[in-house]
Parts: sequence; C-alpha cells; structure tokens
Amino acid sequence: MKRFLFLILAILLVFSAVSCTGGDNPAETTPPEPETTPAPETEPAPADVCLLGEDGKALYRVVRSDNGSEAEVQLAIDLKKSLAELTGAEFSLKSDFLMPNEKIEDMAEVCEILIGATNRPESAAACEGLTVNDYVIRVIGSKIVIAGGSDLMTERAVNAFLAMLSKENNFTLSGNTDIREEIKRGDYLVALTNQGASLLEIYDITEGKLDESSLVWSYKMPYYNIAGTKLRHSETHGDVALAVCGNSYGCMVSYPEGKLLWYTEAAASNPHSIELMPNGVIAIASSTGGEVRFFTTDKKNSKAASASVVLEDAHGVLWDAEKEVLWAIGRTVLTAYRVTLEGGKVTVTEETSLRATIPSDWSHDLAPVYGNKDALWITTGSHVYQFDKNSKTFRTDYADHEVLDRANIKGVGNFDDGSAVFISPDGAFKTWTGQSIFLLRNGKAEADVIKSETGHFYKVRVWDTRYQ
Repeated sequence: MKRFLFLILAILLVFSAVSCTGGDNPAETTPPEPETTPAPETEPAPADVCLLGEDGKALYRVVRSDNGSEAEVQLAIDLKKSLAELTGAEFSLKSDFLMPNEKIEDMAEVCEILIGATNRPESAAACEGLTVNDYVIRVIGSKIVIAGGSDLMTERAVNAFLAMLSKENNFTLSGNTDIREEIKRGDYLVALTNQGASLLEIYDITEGKLDESSLVWSYKMPYYNIAGTKLRHSETHGDVALAVCGNSYGCMVSYPEGKLLWYTEAAASNPHSIELMPNGVIAIASSTGGEVRFFTTDKKNSKAASASVVLEDAHGVLWDAEKEVLWAIGRTVLTAYRVTLEGGKVTVTEETSLRATIPSDWSHDLAPVYGNKDALWITTGSHVYQFDKNSKTFRTDYADHEVLDRANIKGVGNFDDGSAVFISPDGAFKTWTGQSIFLLRNGKAEADVIKSETGHFYKVRVWDTRYQ
C-alpha cells in the first residue's frame, strides 16, 4: 500500500514540474480574444447650402419677424432685392406669422433665410446671448439665420452674408457656417441727435471717431428737429430709448430692439427734453409752448397729456431718484415737481423749496453729474454750471471749468472716470447744430475735437440708464 501511494505522489510531482517550467515544449494555449469597442458613429458633415436649384430658381425664401422693427422689415425687403440682383432669381418674402392651420413644426424642412429674431426655433438658438454689439450668421438644417443684437448689427450681418455669395461659388454656403462677430466697445458711449438725417445715433467715441466704425445703434425719427434723448430702464419694457422731435412728438422705443413702445403727438410746441419716471409717467419739456406736459404710458398712443405745468422756454427735465422729484429748467428758472400716478390720474405739484434762479439767461441743457448725486449740469447761453442741490448754488469752480465753462453749449455730460463730453454749434446745417463734439479726457488740459463728415448734431448725451 505504501508503495502504491509513493508511486502516485511521484507521478503528480513530475506533471507539476513540467507545467510550471514550461520546458522546451510548453503546453500550447490560445490566448483570449481582446475585447474591442466598436468605433463611435460620427455624424456626417452638414451638406453645403446652395440658394439656387439646378434650374436657377430660388430654393430659399426670406422670412422676417412679424413683430420686427421698421428697420428690420426694410432690411428683409432690401435683402430680397439684393439677392435678385446678385443671382438673377426671384426670392419670395414673408413674415413668420403662422396661419391657424399651420404649426411651427411644419416649417422644419422649409428652406428659409431668417432675418432677425423670428419665431423659428433656429432663430432662438442662433440669437441666444446676442448683445447690442454682436451679429450672427449660422446655417442650421434648412435655415440660414441672419441676426444682430440691434438693427444696426442685423444690417451688418446682412451685408456680411451678401459678401459671402458670388457666382464663382455658385451662391453656396458651407453647411458648417457659424459666424459670430462682436464689435468691441470702449467706455465712452454717447447719444447724438442728428438733425441732418432725423436720426437718434449712438456712438462709441473711445477711439475719437464719429463714423460707421464707431456707430453702435441708430433709430429713424418720423419728423424733423430731433432734440432731447435719454436711455432709461423700465420695469415693464427693460431698457428703452426716449426721444422728442418735430412740433409735438415724443416716443419710447425698446433698446436695442428698436420697437416702438409708446408715442404721443400731443406735446407742447417744439419739444426739447423727455424723461421717464419710475412710476411710468413720461414728462416732455417744450420751449416754444412753454410747458412741461405729463403722459401716462398704459396705451401705445397718448393722444392727450394727463397734466401740465407752465414753464417759460422749458428746455430740460431730469428725474432725481434720491429726492424723488422731477427737475426742470426754463429760461432762467430751475425748479422741481412731485409727480404721482394714482388710479390713472397724474398729479403734479411744484416743490417750491427747491426753486432757484439761474444766474444767466437762456438755460439750455440739464444733465446728471455722474459721481456726485448732489450736483446737476446746467448750460445757458453764456455758462456751464454745476448746481449744488444742497446749497442751491450755481458753481463755476468745478474741476476742468477752464475748458467747460463756455457760452452756447447745447449738451454736456460726464463719464464715471471724470472725462466730459459737450457740443456747441458751428452753423453748417442749422444755427444750433454742429458736426463736432468735444471729449475732455480725464487728466488732459484740452478737449479732443471729434468731427463727423456726415452728421449735424444738436444734443449729446452720455448713454447711461442711471438718473444720477
């Protein structure tokens, strides 16, 4: 028995030795197949977009927003004409309005050139995050989206789109087209009322230019003699631009969209200044009419004023958020009003304790002194003052008064860094307009002269939503 166990043990040891050392002829084994991950499926590149079919006819139609601004509507019309001239084909034009039997999904495969913020989801996707300084040109499926953060930028996008098309490239865009351009802006943004063209224009004058390269935004006024303007923030509408022009017109438009939100043709004669108060009431000061009239804005068209006060040669109005009064200037008077709106009724009461006599004749401009809530800019036919609200004094010893305190300044303002901007007439167009504005940069002894080759401006305003 012991012999048998010993034999079995010996056999096992032999086999164990061969298996561990491998020897010259190890037992052949087949290694397992390595696991492989299938290559991910890649989406095919978007097909290039040709505006014309093989028969030379247009494959696309131009679509604008049914709620777009007048400028946007005109851009769509101009694009249709330009495409016809460029390609020789007729492109149709329609708004994005949907008939009762239509759904937005029905438009998914329709070839469309979308101008501005239409109701198509492709427009929403491309326009997300656009600012007043941006534009986008993007191909998304069957859509070509062309839009800007303002009418001006949409116009630049349309021009850039047209420049991409030619007979040489068969009027074709890459399916990967996704262009987003941003115009960098500096710290010196101003509004100018261009009476030569009846335009409210916003410029970035950081580089010392008044031309197309520095033009940020513009809005066409319906009448001549555009005068005062302001940028404000409305709880109802967001940022809005205010302006007055003509014999009795005032308006409020969305900024930068340029949509007309409110207007009146019932201001007193020759309106010069406009203000939106936090309660939604708009005040318009008129020089020839000698009144400040107050309007509610619950309806798009205010056909009559809700209240008015007499103020000889009224030229300026400015809300004071701290004192909660509306400052106003007449010929030689600075005064303030309490303005309430209750049950649709506007009540105006003069705060006589704030009334003051301006030291020189023919007051003209009223503006905030940014950085000093206790001061106001006031210009007259012979001086530029800073009015101290607490002491009720008209100072001419403020910083840079040697440059700023001069005659016949039609508009003045300052930036947060202390730099100031102002305008005086040159008579090239009207006796009260000028082609140049002056920028006195902080720390400089002389003002830079910034001249336009085309504009004839009346007022300059630092473009800021703040009241003070």
